[in-house]
Formats: sequence, C-alpha cells, structure tokens
Amino acid sequence: MYGAKADNLIKLKEAGFPVPDFTVVPHEEDAEKFVTEFLRTHAGPFAVRSSCNLEDGEDQSFAGQFATYLSVPPENLSEKIQACRESLKQESVREYLNQNGLTAETLRMDVVLQDMVQADRAGVLFTANPQGILNESVIVVAQGLGEGVVSGRANATTYYYQRTDGLYYYEGEKDLLSAEEVEKLIALSKRVEEVLGPYLDIEFAMASGEVFLLQARRITTLHGEAPLILDNSNIVESYPGLSLPLTISFVEMVYGGVFRGVSRRVLKNDRELNKHTAVFQNMVGHANGRLYYKISNWYTVLKFLPMHQKIIPVWQEMMGVHQKSYDAEEVELSPLVRFMTYVNSVYELVSVPRHLKQLEKKFAQVNHDFYETYHEDMTPGELIALYEQIRKDLLDAWDVTLLNDTYTFVFTALVKKRLAKKHPGDEAYANRYISGISNIESMKPVKAMIDLAHDYPKLSNAEKEQRKAAYVKEFGDRNLEELKLESKTFRSHPEILEERLQSYLSDPDRLESTWQELHAEKAKPQKEDILTRYLGKRCAAGIAGRETSRLNRSRVYGMVREIFRGMGKAYAKEGLLEQAEDVFYLTQEEAFSLAENADHAELLRQRIDERKADYAVFAKLPAYSRLLFEAKEFDKHAGTVTAHEKRDDAKLLQGTPCSAGEVTARALVITKPQDAKNVADQILVTKMTDPGWVFLLTTAKGVISEKGSLLSHTAIISRELGVPSIVGVERLLESIQTGDLLRMDGNTGKIEILERQHGMR
Repeated sequence: MYGAKADNLIKLKEAGFPVPDFTVVPHEEDAEKFVTEFLRTHAGPFAVRSSCNLEDGEDQSFAGQFATYLSVPPENLSEKIQACRESLKQESVREYLNQNGLTAETLRMDVVLQDMVQADRAGVLFTANPQGILNESVIVVAQGLGEGVVSGRANATTYYYQRTDGLYYYEGEKDLLSAEEVEKLIALSKRVEEVLGPYLDIEFAMASGEVFLLQARRITTLHGEAPLILDNSNIVESYPGLSLPLTISFVEMVYGGVFRGVSRRVLKNDRELNKHTAVFQNMVGHANGRLYYKISNWYTVLKFLPMHQKIIPVWQEMMGVHQKSYDAEEVELSPLVRFMTYVNSVYELVSVPRHLKQLEKKFAQVNHDFYETYHEDMTPGELIALYEQIRKDLLDAWDVTLLNDTYTFVFTALVKKRLAKKHPGDEAYANRYISGISNIESMKPVKAMIDLAHDYPKLSNAEKEQRKAAYVKEFGDRNLEELKLESKTFRSHPEILEERLQSYLSDPDRLESTWQELHAEKAKPQKEDILTRYLGKRCAAGIAGRETSRLNRSRVYGMVREIFRGMGKAYAKEGLLEQAEDVFYLTQEEAFSLAENADHAELLRQRIDERKADYAVFAKLPAYSRLLFEAKEFDKHAGTVTAHEKRDDAKLLQGTPCSAGEVTARALVITKPQDAKNVADQILVTKMTDPGWVFLLTTAKGVISEKGSLLSHTAIISRELGVPSIVGVERLLESIQTGDLLRMDGNTGKIEILERQHGMR
C-alpha cells in the first residue's frame, strides 16, 4: 500500500510487536494540512522516516539515500516531512537510480511519523550477517538514541550471535548488552522473521528494559538459495580446535583425492566423474582456523550410492550429524550408470576386507622404505620428491578406508537393530556385544605404553632408552591431535614419551590395575544365532579395519610431518624463514615454492606474520559447529574480541551411551588436552576427543564428549578399556565445569550433576 518500510511496520504492529505508535503521510498529501490535523491528537517529539515505494525492496535497498530525522518537535514537523520528500532529488539518489537501471519518475515518497522513543540504547540487528554468514546475527548497539549507529559516528559495540550454537562474541570497548538482553533481541528477531521472512535489517531502541522495533527491511544482498554449509560433525574428532594453514591445505588435498577415488569405484565412468570435479575439490573447508566438512558436497557423493535414501540416515547417525535435513534433489545419472552403481557398489563393499589388506601391505612397505630413506640432512627438493612418492603410493589408494567406513556403518546399524529386537530393554547389550567381538589394532600403542611403564622401574638406563626408541619407532606418531602436522608427537619430541611414562608411574596402584585389566582375558559375548553372528563378524571386521586404518593414517601423517619439519629446518638454516616452525603457517604449495624460488621468501615471511596475527584472533572466537555462507567461506578479521561464556543450569543431560558402567566422580573439563596433566579418577568432559586421547583414558574414571558417535574413536577405545563413556551430549560444556560432581551411566547415556563446584556459578 505504501513503501515497504511503512508496510512492514503495519504488519508488525498488527502482529502485536512492540512498535511505537506511528502514522503514514501519503506522498500526495499536503504536509502542512496533514500535520495540523495530526497534532490535534499527538504531542511529540517524533521520528520522521522515509518510506519510498522502491526503498527496502527485494532487489534495491536505497540504504542511506533518503533523510531521517529524530526528536523532531511538533513545530518543525511540516518542515521535516518536506525535507524527507526533497531527499528524493539528491545527487546520490540519481546516481543510485542510474546504477540500477531505474528512473526518477518511478519514485514516490511516503513518510512515517513515529512516536520518539527516548532510548538509553539503540541500534540495528541483522538477522543474518550481511557479509554472507546466514546463521550469524549481528547486533550493532550504542548508548543513547542510536542516530550515529547507521552513519558510523557512534562509539558502538557489535555482537556476533551464532544462531545454530547460541554462542556469541562482541567487538567494542563496552559490553552494552547483558546475556539476557542479547537472547531477548535474538528471540524477538526470529519472531519478526516469521512475519516478514528471513534475512532482515531491524532497527530497535531500548528504554527502561523494554525493546521497541522502529523499522525492519530485507537485506537485499542475501538470498540463501544455495548456501555453502560447513559442518564439523566427526571431523572435529580428528582436528579439534585450530589447525594451521599447512595442515588445512594438506587435509583439503587428501579428502579431495579420497572422495574422487571412492566415486570412481562406484561410478567406474570417467565422463560422469569429471562432471563433479568441483565437488571432489571441496569436500572440506575452513573458517577462522577450524576445519569443517562441506556437508552439501558429502551428500552429493553419497547420492552416487544405491539406496542412498537409507544409507544417508545411517551415515548421519554414525557421524554424529545433528542437523539431519539436506537437499533431497537427486544426482542426475543415466539409467545405465545408475544400474551399474548397484553392481559396482556391491562388488566394492564385498571386496573391502581384501582391499584393506592390500592397502595395509602396501603401507608397511612404504613405511619401511620411508624411514630407510629419510634423514635430517635431505634438501627441500629431495623432501618434495619423497612426499610425492608417498602421495602416489598411499594417498591415491586411501579411498578404500572410506568405503570401509560405509561398510562398518551399515553392519553396525544392522547389528544394533537386530540386537535391540532380540534383547529389548537392555540398551547397553549392543555395545557390550560389539566390544566383545572386536579385536582393535589401535589398542596396541596404549598396551605397549602400559607395558613399558609397568616394566620401567626394573630396567637399566640403557634398557629404558632401547625400549623407548623401539616404542617411538613403532608408535611414535600416536599422540594428542596427531593429525595436525604442527602437533608434537613422541617421534618429533621424544621427551613427551618420558613425561607420559612418569605420569603413569606417579600412581603405581592405578598402573598395576590398568596393566592387569589390559592383560586379562576378555569376556566372550553371549552366543547368538547364525545371522547375528554373521552380521557381528562383518561389523567386527569393519571396526577393526577402521581402527587399523586410523593407526596407519597417524603414521602417514607422521611421515608427512617429518618431511615438512625437515623443510622448515632447511629453510630456517638458509635464512628463508625466521624459524623452522614457521613452515606450518604456509600452505603446502607455498612451502614447495620456496624450494624452487627463494625470491618468494620475503613475501611469505610477511604472510606468516599476518597469519600469526589472524590466529591470535581465531583463538578468541567461539568454536562453531556449523556455518552457513551465502557463497564462499571466509575468515573473520576482528579487532578486539570478547567471547561470551554460555552457561546452562540443567542438572540432567542425555547423550549416546558407548561404554557400559555407572560411576560417580568429579568432572575435569578439558579444552586443551596438552594441558591435562593429572586426570586420574576424574570424569573427563570435553568438546571432542581424538585418537591420542587413548593415553588419557587409561587413568580416567569416565569420559563424556559433546561431539562423537557410536563409532568415534573414543567410543571404541573406551569400550576396549572398560571405561564408561557417553558421546553426543548437547550443551555439555555449557552445563558442566571442572569440579562438578557427576553421576554418569554408560548404559543409558544419562548424566546427572549432583553437586556444582562451590563458587563456579
């Protein structure tokens, strides 16, 4: 009826939103006559706002082009209405019209007269970040009436609220909004979206604890038609926290090759395969120094599989994906190609155990050859050649491990479903059965570590060094955050092994009981019928293959780590880098380029300094589980960052039970596993875990993680160690702090907070 601004206010007022009283002066009305009549029932002061017919539209916003006047007294009202209308004739408006292919004759200016709110704080709330993050709201707020917020003159504070996780941080000198006020504004904005649609720019004012909506319009730069979705489900187990550029570039290369290889096995059709090259090259992404799956592309690849409608929900459960919705549009394949995917998939899945054995044999040879060849004095060129050989021999064949994951997911789901019917009411039976039939290769590092610690007091110094050297040779790449190339491992920093041994030796009784438990004969699972035994055998083979592959993967990363550490040392020695560790702030392409052209050194050193500054900011940003970008992902380059620590007073939590047992103990919240020195007899509480956590689990009473699934490494290892575990607990770190007394039930997945640490709230 009027311009979009006035029409939106009418809709919000009719829907019961807290909009200050207003009236609209139609463009054809005589301003003085209208005001004379209007002031008979209104006292003022007023806000005078433009409401042009083309303003705040779907495609053009005309933002900042027209005049707005605040705190207008009654005697100046006619003048300001006319001035608002006259702003149609500004030079900037004519330029905007020309840029958008519009003519001045199409413009009409209605004017909104709105009761002025005497605000103590005011600002703008964008329900999506206009830079292109669809699930991040932005609140810009300043003290007073807020007239300087839009113009940028006010000393404002900006809040970035991630709507998926409910986490936020702010930039600015003052924290102008309480957590309750932030949540109130976000909740209000979500209700406004229900009326006006998504992606809104909402102006608001706050007075005496109340919020008033002054205007709302579309963000014309956002559409959300095909968002890029970054999701950290499962990948956060391998790459928790921040990962440096070298790791990120290496991971992107590995995942692209692995998924292309799997798709080649399923399609066996290069013409169809090449249509999706862009998908394979973008299986993972990164934002703010953290790795994510580009989940939309994962679904595209999964849709190559036959019966993917049934496989995808199983995959989501096993991967711990919480946001289940996805684009159901089919990948277009010809009938013949689609038929062949059934034939090829059956063949490849049946062949998984055989192909895995071939890969393990090849790995053993590559691993042997590498350490026969590698030495610390190799030139960067020699190291690059060694890297290319590993990539060719191993990484190009690593796709079978992903097929084994699918194999494992399917048979684990079938076993769980069958046992749930055969043993109703016993929720933990499936976990006990799976644990009883598994023989986990990746338990070898911890068993060898416990054996070494157990024998350590009886060994001579020479024997100690010999045993430690043998351990490093066999298992030196397994440690906390082992898949980050920048991480310290037993191989790269042997002193860590001595520290780990001493931590076990500090509690001889616990060490003895752990050693006894690891060497005790494992209880056999209850004998089941033939079909269950068959499914169980397939499930066990998949899990064992998965864990063996994970252990070997840590060794592959160990070789690559040694190569790049060698490059860093060589570059630092030549003066191309300030220090050897700086190589981890380069991408692998940049690291390789230094070997070919030393002239790049100054530019790359500058880039390293910039990235170190960026990572100092990334470390302060909240860790988001899912990011939705309008187009390409990007990093935040913030100034001052203050993250709000979210707290939840819930006393009962629920997760996925993974390892049976009920224990009561104090919580130890771990955000940086390297800082966890004494975990004995405590329940470890964390966002996520990685394979290196196995060394911490041996002395813990239990483990609870916010991320994870039934087949996450922690779940599997905790079952083998007999340590109660629960994964996939929403709001875990919001609810529990170090020192809280917990009762956890690994049979049901229930967690009860019995007592909160004094002074923690």
